[in-house]
Order: sequence, then structure tokens, then C-alpha cells
Amino acid sequence: MMNNPGRPRNLILARMPEEQFAAIARSLVPCDMPSGMKLAEPNQPVKHIYFPVSGLISIDALTAKGESVEVGVVGREGFSGMSGLLGEPQMAHSVIIQGAGAGLRIRTQILRDEFLKGGVFADLVHQFLYLQFVQTSQSALCNRLHPVDARMARWMLTASDRIESSTLNLTQEFLAQMLGSRRSTVTVAAGELQRQGLIDYTRGRIKILDRAGMESVACECYQIVRSAYVRVLGAY
Repeated sequence: MMNNPGRPRNLILARMPEEQFAAIARSLVPCDMPSGMKLAEPNQPVKHIYFPVSGLISIDALTAKGESVEVGVVGREGFSGMSGLLGEPQMAHSVIIQGAGAGLRIRTQILRDEFLKGGVFADLVHQFLYLQFVQTSQSALCNRLHPVDARMARWMLTASDRIESSTLNLTQEFLAQMLGSRRSTVTVAAGELQRQGLIDYTRGRIKILDRAGMESVACECYQIVRSAYVRVLGAY
């Protein structure tokens, strides 16, 4: 499916047929998406759906004690607020901006009305839903079976792909939270990646120096998920 020139860089919006895009275009509101901004919280209404054109959205599962682990990420290939679009008014997870960027937001009900009409837009949503399932299920396997250095390399590569940059602005504390690991464990793993010359780490900033080397460290989960996205969307 070809992108439409002149459309937002978000892949779903870019691939909507002209008639369907025109039906929602006036309701799309440009917005900044600063790091740390919360788009949704568990058991709260999903009032808006966000389509990133840059930056990175993190979907996190939370415990009753407030502990969290990342179960999915969204870049310009998708959108946040899937539950609201499908008719479930509340989110089960926390949704937060992990990498600053920009996007377009729309009231959930407006987009749901268009989704219920079917057509190509509904097909695009179903494709993205499938890819989210692939990502989430692979993350569950990865968090259970793979060592922290492999998971860290996978996460950094995935984040780099989504924001289209080799530089990631984040702290080790935040990375530990995303990986569901102790900060001390993440510190050791990051130090080893730096010692091997694969990354450069300074406080609050990680730069991937050797992508091929990072791919060799990452577990197979990275390529499994990447291949699914490329097959379905033609991009990652």
C-alpha cells in the first residue's frame, strides 16, 4: 500500500484512502509530545488517540505496588489508545512518552466512528493490532528467557528504529524500569556494551556506535519482531 504525498509521516494516516482521511483530517490536532508526558493511565477513560510523527511511546504494565515493565512501544508506524478505538473505554496499561517528539491527536469517538465504517482504515488498524500482539508476546518470552544484555541490546535497537536516530536520551534508571531489571544489573550490562565499543554512555544519553555489533548481542526477538513489521508495513 503506497503512502500519500503531503500526508503526516505517521504510516497509518499516510496510507488511509483520501475519502477516509478527509473525514477525520479536521479533527486531527497537532501536539508536542515531551518526554514523560502521560497519554493514558490504567482504569482511566481513553479520551484521545495519538498518532506520533516522531518520538517514541511506551506501553507499560503496572503492579499494585506501582512497579512497571514495558510491554510495547509505538512510533510513527502506529497510534496509542487501541482499547478506546475498539470500544473498551478504559486502558489496562500506562501509556507514556518515552522519547520526545510530535504527533496528532484526535477524540477517540471521532476515530472510532470512522473505524466502524470498515474499509481500508479498519484493515490498517487490524494490521497494527496484529503487530502489537507479535511485539507483546515476543516481549513476554524475551523477559522470561533471555539475559539482560541481550534484552538491552534489543530494546536499544528497537528504540533507535522507532525514533530514527542512534542517540537515545534516557537514564539507566528508566532503562531498568523498561526492562524490568534492577538498576545495578542494567549498569553492569551497559558498562559491558560500552567496554566493547558498541555504545557510548553518558548520564542521560546513550549513543549506538556499532549497530552490527549490537545486533549480534541482541536476542533473536529483535529480528522476529522487525521482520513482522517489515512484512506487514514495509517499514520498521
